[in-house]
Amino acid sequence: MPSSAEWIVLVAGFLAGAINAIAGGGTMLTFPALLAAGLPPVLANTTSTVALYFGMPGSVWAFRRRLAEVSRWILPLATVSLVGGLLGAILLVQLPESAFETAVPWLILGATALFLANEPIRRWALRKAADTDEPDHPPRWGGAFQFGVAVYGGYFGAGIGIMMLAGLGLLGLRDLNRMNALKNLLGLLCNTAAMVYFLVTGAFDGRLTVLLLIGSIPGYFLGAHFAQRVPTKVVRFIVAGIGISIALSLLMKS
Repeated sequence: MPSSAEWIVLVAGFLAGAINAIAGGGTMLTFPALLAAGLPPVLANTTSTVALYFGMPGSVWAFRRRLAEVSRWILPLATVSLVGGLLGAILLVQLPESAFETAVPWLILGATALFLANEPIRRWALRKAADTDEPDHPPRWGGAFQFGVAVYGGYFGAGIGIMMLAGLGLLGLRDLNRMNALKNLLGLLCNTAAMVYFLVTGAFDGRLTVLLLIGSIPGYFLGAHFAQRVPTKVVRFIVAGIGISIALSLLMKS
């Protein structure tokens, strides 16, 4: 029988899968659950990244036809996403654990703020869609911007999708479906680089990764099924409340 800590991880995986299918933000649940299971912060973060990675390819597949419409954006931004994601993962594992422990409450607060800002950012992107024509390739500074986002993604990652959505709007994309297609692909590449590094170095907990996966599969299924019935705003405020509580708790401990 699973221990109480393992049950927490299973339930967190289920809820994270459901929330990712409805509104995104599953990391805000899996990370603290892994801390509660006894993992140190860096190992909790890497384990969460590896476990939740396997739900990402489906979102890329769903927007595959839109990717052809932004084909000239893919190569320059994909390359820096891979390199940045790998660099972020290396920094996470190789820097002293105390550096991540100091940063993580503020990273969670920042991710929570991004999570709450998702809907305003989406509305802003829709308004921008009618303003100007889209360029057929990113500006020269776009690669540097995406590289920074990817480094953050490999290092921590919560809220990276919202950061990329806003960034792609600043880079000139206007169509929200194209933005989502490119965002999903770049996020997948960033997390692929990080996950491969974690797998090669063994910097994750295999047992708890499996438990998260077992929990998340039915969570993704049920979340996708009920996505149109559950108010997204309610889910966002619940997850944001959890994120703020965790960040404040970690700040008090430190």
